[in-house]
Amino acid sequence: MFSLFRKNLDFGILPGGMEEVALYSQNRDRVFIRKRAGFIKYALQHGYNLQPAFTFGESDIYASLQHPLYRRLCLFTLKHAGFVIPVFWGPRWYCPLLPRDDVALHTVIAHPVKLPKIEQPTADDVAHWHGRYVAALQAIYDDHKARFGYGHRELDLQ
Repeated sequence: MFSLFRKNLDFGILPGGMEEVALYSQNRDRVFIRKRAGFIKYALQHGYNLQPAFTFGESDIYASLQHPLYRRLCLFTLKHAGFVIPVFWGPRWYCPLLPRDDVALHTVIAHPVKLPKIEQPTADDVAHWHGRYVAALQAIYDDHKARFGYGHRELDLQ
């Protein structure tokens, strides 16, 4: 990532990380972002813009194990070993790794959140711009959810 910053190249990251995998629930739009602000700090240090995006339908293409013990196991292995073993399946018994093919995926990309370049951002700087990023993510979700058939849902920001 730092090499890309130094070269001033554009790239994408998924800030939710493995927590989103561990907390995945079918038919529930959840983003693990509240405690993820490191990418904001780095973007501020290098003067990058952030472009929030959300993919509608992504939480509908697989089913997953929802047992509370499994959830605790996932969070335990993530905390102590740095990985999650996802248990998920698609609609076909003969090839469970294939996703549902009757769910359309629609990715919406917001206008960029233009960040200043701050070589040594303070915690307040990071919190301010993180709040702006999260607000932009919430806005694109709310503005487009009905368009893609998800008007009844709320975005769960964790």
